[in-house]
Amino acid sequence: MGAVAESQATLASRADRVAGYDIARALAILGMVVVHFSLVMAADRSGPVWLAEVLGFLDGRAAATFVVLAGVGITLLSRRAVASADPAAVARTRKTLVCRGLFLLVIGFLNLLVWPGDILRIYGVSLLLTARLITATDRRLFLGALGYALGFVVLFIVVDFGKNWEWETLTYKRLWTPSGLVRNLFFDGFRSVLPWTGFVFFGMWLGRLNLRDRAVNRRVLLAGVGVVVLAEVTSWLCVRYFLAHPHGMDAETVKALFGSESMPALPLFLLAAGGTAVAILASSVRVAEACPPRLLRPLTATGQMALTWYFAHIFLGLGAVVALGLVSAEPLPVAAGCGLLFFAVAVLSSWLWKKVFRHGPLERLMRAVAG
Repeated sequence: MGAVAESQATLASRADRVAGYDIARALAILGMVVVHFSLVMAADRSGPVWLAEVLGFLDGRAAATFVVLAGVGITLLSRRAVASADPAAVARTRKTLVCRGLFLLVIGFLNLLVWPGDILRIYGVSLLLTARLITATDRRLFLGALGYALGFVVLFIVVDFGKNWEWETLTYKRLWTPSGLVRNLFFDGFRSVLPWTGFVFFGMWLGRLNLRDRAVNRRVLLAGVGVVVLAEVTSWLCVRYFLAHPHGMDAETVKALFGSESMPALPLFLLAAGGTAVAILASSVRVAEACPPRLLRPLTATGQMALTWYFAHIFLGLGAVVALGLVSAEPLPVAAGCGLLFFAVAVLSSWLWKKVFRHGPLERLMRAVAG
């Protein structure tokens, strides 16, 4: 996932790799796996309350971390070419990003056949859109991130977001029609280009910061935590106020407009999820700088194989859940525990695999096909 492992954080050379970003990617995989296992396996997602709250917080924020890392990876991948000011080197980097974007688009649509929450299509489109922006100024990247967020808000106001949704079953109707495919990809899917590509623009800027510098890392970490707190407190206050004074809105509308859930991805969610991603990245880099590499090798290996594990947790993990008849059949703690168990197997397998091979199976395929 996230130009996953390779296009998301492949550096100009292996020596340049920032282990903290691999750890952050592994943590994002953990969040996604646990949330998805809970979504598919749990008969009731309401309790215990603390676990439901944790899973609710993770939902969307793990994906946001991946998307921000995609932007970071674009900056790191293109850093040497941009610094060289060599037009040929810049052109080669852009070609690589475009090819990987097309690769992720194709396998994302294939994945959509079995997993309606596919995010690879969003990564693919994001790489295509940002390939021309690797030399952009910080200001332009910020304006791009803001533009995608505001563009989604405008569309949300003028276009019916829930038109194709059956919310009781989280089923998207008319997906495989031309209009349904376009709407789902760009506007009203589980994750859509608007506004999620804005995270990529932000990540491209974040990748220009030296998070290995403790002073820079501290400021970024505090800023990320501060934004999360501000967004969550604002959300809580707004929801509380409008539930007491609805102004004609029902409870579901109030929570959709002023909550910090990932659907629809309105500004309070974007701030909370973006701040969470920043805090995870900064913290992961701090941990990687402080700990001996050998202790973190299993996690870094898992992060480097994120594309492989994204597919594996859907086709092998959730596929096994379906085959065994465990869909909506287990208590929430059991479902989340199965997700944790799958992640533990992924960490062990990644550690063993990387002892022999440089790249994961799907990462190697992407490099062979798309550069």
